[in-house]
Amino acid sequence: MESLLNRIAAALDCPVEAFSDLSALDRNQTVELLRLWALLRDEEDRLKVLSFLRGVAPGGGRPEMT
Repeated sequence: MESLLNRIAAALDCPVEAFSDLSALDRNQTVELLRLWALLRDEEDRLKVLSFLRGVAPGGGRPEMT
């Protein structure tokens, strides 16, 4: 399980600890977002969702440089 979390964290460019620091509401919303994403089969639909999220995310959704 730990190796899977490490791979997910690396893919999301976030620390593994981010998964345990979520409030119940954040966790539920994250699970729903991932569930809905998995339902999108059409590449064009996925690109539309990504474009929208990049537009509303701070900094265009890019990881902050530290």
